[in-house]
Amino acid sequence: MCDTHHDIQAERNERYLSLLRTFRRHIEHYCIAHSNCREDAEDLMQEVFIAVWQTIDTLRRDSSPPQVNRWLHKVMRTVFIRQIRRPRVQGDTPLSEAEHIADEPDHDAALVEELVAHLPDDDRQLLQLRFNGYSNIEIASQLGLKENTLNKRMSRIATKLKEIYNQLYETEQH
Repeated sequence: MCDTHHDIQAERNERYLSLLRTFRRHIEHYCIAHSNCREDAEDLMQEVFIAVWQTIDTLRRDSSPPQVNRWLHKVMRTVFIRQIRRPRVQGDTPLSEAEHIADEPDHDAALVEELVAHLPDDDRQLLQLRFNGYSNIEIASQLGLKENTLNKRMSRIATKLKEIYNQLYETEQH
């Protein structure tokens, strides 16, 4: 009986590891696309790994790769939805792309506001929605955009903010 339980656990472990080896990149891309920063993506990935472990027994052993992909996408989506519905604790607010520039203690919201002021109106409006706590999915839905399109725009905005920062402050250091 003990050997049978051990064999079942070993098989379960191998299924889990095999699934992660095969789909790790897919999981990583999903988490990055559904997060505002690298730290949030890593947290989401950990939650997905845990959920996969907890639910792997619901995946049929004879599932084809497309079936496994659908099952995994459902697990990831469930984790993501659970995460955005979770009440946030003060200090647990995710960083936005713009706030990544303000890594040093002497930088504050005023710097972010100054940088954002240099952006075109459309970009400022997107960031305003994001700063007001709307998720990328909610913003995309409100604006009638595909989520991937919005993610690309947000990424471009982050790049613009870095460029603006470099133009304003890199020249002062020389």
